[in-house]
Amino acid sequence: MKKRILVSQIVTLVLLLASRPESWPLFWSGLAVMALGQAVRLAASAAIVKSRTLTTTGPYSAVRNPLYLGTMLMTAGLLVMLSAPSRPVLTAAVWAFASASFGWIYYVTIKAEEQFLSATYGEEFEKYKRAAPALLPTPSGLAGFFELSAYSAEVFRKNKEWRGLSAAAALALLVAARIRYGF
Repeated sequence: MKKRILVSQIVTLVLLLASRPESWPLFWSGLAVMALGQAVRLAASAAIVKSRTLTTTGPYSAVRNPLYLGTMLMTAGLLVMLSAPSRPVLTAAVWAFASASFGWIYYVTIKAEEQFLSATYGEEFEKYKRAAPALLPTPSGLAGFFELSAYSAEVFRKNKEWRGLSAAAALALLVAARIRYGF
């Protein structure tokens, strides 16, 4: 999906406007989940060499789409932060909207990327596809995240994941302000 980031930003804005966060314990729990997701994204962005090779090491040996796994965890963390125990129907609606929206966005995106990778790398990608799950790593696959030789500071800088880290921090600060000041 060519407009994945723009559509994701619009969905996130709708979630922020529709929700009524109120709970500090949920905020801190969600922040922890969001931080885990960001850590997965940071690891993936230090391992992937885009458009030049099929990356199958590091987090990519555990799961084919670690960047999207990280995004999924960050979204789940944000949803926990935005949850309102006093408004269960609103909270359920926010979660349902987010699940449907992001589920659709990433289903379409992953399918398109897999078609491209299959056309570009052929049997090499098909073998990789059989070896690594799409989004949820198996416990044995988690070892791939600890393959230090898969990571590169130069690749990390080139992939500019600091932008996602900045956006996550801004979202967390905004939700904290909404809880603190009740808006």
